[in-house]
Amino acid sequence: MRVLAAFILAIVVALLLSALVNAPLYDAFPELSSRGPHKLMNTTGKLFLIPIFLFLLAWYGLNNKQALGYGLERRLFIAELFRGLLMGIGILSLLSVVLIVLDIRYLKPIGDDFAMILLKAIIGGLLGGILIGFIEETFFRGGIYGAMRKNAGFPVALLLSSLLYGSMHFIKPLPLPEGEPLHWYSGFLILQGSFDQLADWATLDSFIGLFAVGLYLAIVRERTGNLAYVIGLHAGFVFVIKVVRKITKVDSSEPLSVLVGSYDGMVGYLSATGLLIHATLTWFFWRRNNSSR
Repeated sequence: MRVLAAFILAIVVALLLSALVNAPLYDAFPELSSRGPHKLMNTTGKLFLIPIFLFLLAWYGLNNKQALGYGLERRLFIAELFRGLLMGIGILSLLSVVLIVLDIRYLKPIGDDFAMILLKAIIGGLLGGILIGFIEETFFRGGIYGAMRKNAGFPVALLLSSLLYGSMHFIKPLPLPEGEPLHWYSGFLILQGSFDQLADWATLDSFIGLFAVGLYLAIVRERTGNLAYVIGLHAGFVFVIKVVRKITKVDSSEPLSVLVGSYDGMVGYLSATGLLIHATLTWFFWRRNNSSR
């Protein structure tokens, strides 16, 4: 629990620092975030978190490639990442087909620019997926899971890192009320509303879906002993979600639409069920001799 508290404290400190500099930074450089100061808070919060995260890695003895999950030789790392990417694309593609067959999602009308839209979605989804995969897996399954695994054992690391992973997706800085002037304390007003979704029962389905993703990725991290495969998996998930959301929409009038959450119209009760089954099979039958220690 101390490890979890340390990383939560790191996130809170980064958010508070981001809130403190939000108004003066936005006043000085409004072009940094043309969509409003609440968007700037996301960026500055992540920047403040980097040095704190690096300090915690050193504190818990994870400030080396092997401990963090980057110990594979480069050629093997790339090969593992590619295998994970294919698996991630396969898993989410299967989910997408099921959602379309069940009429939960439907194809948008195909216009003359469909090919260009699809091409942009594929390129953006692949690049964004790999970037997100590296960043989030280094943070969650590298640092947080690694520190908990080392200090509290696998079951605690599996559960708590996945809970934190699911929860973090619902910390969302909201814009100031329309017409609200920017004051030195405006960043704290933005921060105050950032946790509203965490207490909203309407996000429970999405949280369960993301919690299941965290469990699955942590189990794969445990079984492979490194981050290569889970980075690929994560990248594949993000890639398919971005492409599918670009060319399809959720039919909220369909009764079975309750199986997907409002977070992205993909994860929810259905994806959680499938991933938990897959995670169980992975734990009992896949690469048992490669588990991290």
